[in-house]
Amino acid sequence: MGDKFCMNCRERVRGKASGRDRGPDVAWHAQCRRCAELVEDQMELVLTVERRNKPVEIRRCLTCGAERTCQPGWRTRCHLCLDERSTDVAVRRDLVLVDALARYAQPGWTIIAGDVLGLPWTDDPYTAKSHGTFGRHDACGRVQVMSRNRDECRACPPEPGSRTLRGRADDTHYFYLVKYKRVVKFGRGYDGRVRDHLRQGAVPVRVLAARYADTHIAELALKRRHAKDVLRGITGVPESFGTGTEVLPARMSPDLLAFLPASEDVTHRYSPL
Repeated sequence: MGDKFCMNCRERVRGKASGRDRGPDVAWHAQCRRCAELVEDQMELVLTVERRNKPVEIRRCLTCGAERTCQPGWRTRCHLCLDERSTDVAVRRDLVLVDALARYAQPGWTIIAGDVLGLPWTDDPYTAKSHGTFGRHDACGRVQVMSRNRDECRACPPEPGSRTLRGRADDTHYFYLVKYKRVVKFGRGYDGRVRDHLRQGAVPVRVLAARYADTHIAELALKRRHAKDVLRGITGVPESFGTGTEVLPARMSPDLLAFLPASEDVTHRYSPL
């Protein structure tokens, strides 16, 4: 392995992390042994949370109080505080941190900690690696990982008008199979989705009514069953059929009831008189 430079003091380091001539990596970056030791006790553990069913730690800087997320067993350091071995860099760390966390701000939530790659040394925009940004729900105090979309507290009941799977779980949804010439299209949706296919020339084969959550599971199972059979990129079909990810040859028409037995057959509602 070639030589690298300590991200903190810019001294040359050799070998693998935690090897004879190099300290353990800290905050995603290579460190010399002396710099790694300087921040060994810089952060205290304040909370352990979960992301994708795996633990994530929230640690607080003992000097400035800023918090940062990190995976258990990994080493990190404060986003803001440098030390006596740090190479001077002209980065407004506080502004970079505030701007990065603000991307996750949502009404009803308080952002408490994130993990911004590059800080405290650079404002590197590369953020593919991250332990996640976490927020606290103001109403109940639950802490969970945030996204840049509208998040919903997993502990509280769904909000009125929620478009999440939890919020729509008990809605009536339709699991359908329609035919156009020599192909069939399966899918799920509200009434308007089914009728959109019919307006464009498809005819109903079977339409089942069930809970939104159940149609979601049934469709995933059907997609897995026919993953290698779908006619991707097919042309000459209704625009509503999309790119063909749910289109099959008519000879392979699936039995929807086998995937959604606890449902009501409402095909007659869509058949021409």
